[in-house]
Amino acid sequence: MIWFDLDNSPHVPLFRPFFVELNNRKEEYFVTARDFAQTKELLDLYNIEYLLIGKHGGKRKINKLINLFSRSFSLRKNVNDKDIKLAVSHGSRTQLLAAIQLGLNSLLMLDYEYTESKIFNALATKILMPVYIPEKRLYDAGFNLKKVIRYNGFKEELYLKDFEPDENFRKSIDIDHECILVIFRPPSMVGNYHNTKGEKLLNAGLKYFSSFQNTICLIVNRTPVEQKFIKEKFFDNKKIRFLDKAVDGLQLLFSADIAISGGGTMNRESSLLGTETYSIFSGKRPYLDEYLRDLGKLKFIDDEKDFEKIFVEKKNKTFIKSNYKNLVVEIIDLILSFI
Repeated sequence: MIWFDLDNSPHVPLFRPFFVELNNRKEEYFVTARDFAQTKELLDLYNIEYLLIGKHGGKRKINKLINLFSRSFSLRKNVNDKDIKLAVSHGSRTQLLAAIQLGLNSLLMLDYEYTESKIFNALATKILMPVYIPEKRLYDAGFNLKKVIRYNGFKEELYLKDFEPDENFRKSIDIDHECILVIFRPPSMVGNYHNTKGEKLLNAGLKYFSSFQNTICLIVNRTPVEQKFIKEKFFDNKKIRFLDKAVDGLQLLFSADIAISGGGTMNRESSLLGTETYSIFSGKRPYLDEYLRDLGKLKFIDDEKDFEKIFVEKKNKTFIKSNYKNLVVEIIDLILSFI
């Protein structure tokens, strides 16, 4: 049996095709999830069976450390009686700790090089990364290249291959088709990469786009912390709304005219869908985002005045389905080869 731990919203669409492929092959798997952001709601939306264990540790480092050990203990307790052959996640520190304490091999997926490389080197059996990130970049970031294996693409391409635009999607979120829709993903204010510069850029972006007559700024916040922050700054602004339910993220981004995000996954999803995309991520830049910038699919916002260079209008676009290799089959074959 393969054990998947999903501890953040992007992991649901990421691993969903894995579960379909494993079902087709009649391979057993077990899913645990953390109650954080929209993870639980997305699992329910897609009817994926899971066991909910633990929450986010919060902003303070001491609480994060306590949560690391408490959630890993709970994970161990709930999988100890199962015939687990391999633990798989995308950056779940708590699963890695539980796996090593249980004597299990682990396959850790990552796509951001400037993360806790020492922890991941020590705990993960193998680290699976996109082929685009150069070895020198990983080596300089502290990764043990002997543990690193590659797959051919972006992680977002694992589920983009099945995307079909829904022309009626805007109606489902009560947004008029004639509006200029700007999607905002605030930078995490409780995450490891929190930076106050991101908050200043978020404020400037909301102020700029909400000043136009026919725009709606739709906020896809991670936690109530970001929502509270925005409401305090823009409490009477009718142009700014919050997404109040879990929806298909790809449909949401494709329905947008412009996307502004302080996180990596949504930037890459949006860019690959062909939506005009701007990053307000203020940590060390991911190589994959720089790669998309060089392809002309993503732009970085470095200063509050950069927003004034963006032409606000309705965007006409057509999704062009690329000939993605069957990355899901490639990675499932790899996973099964470890068992």
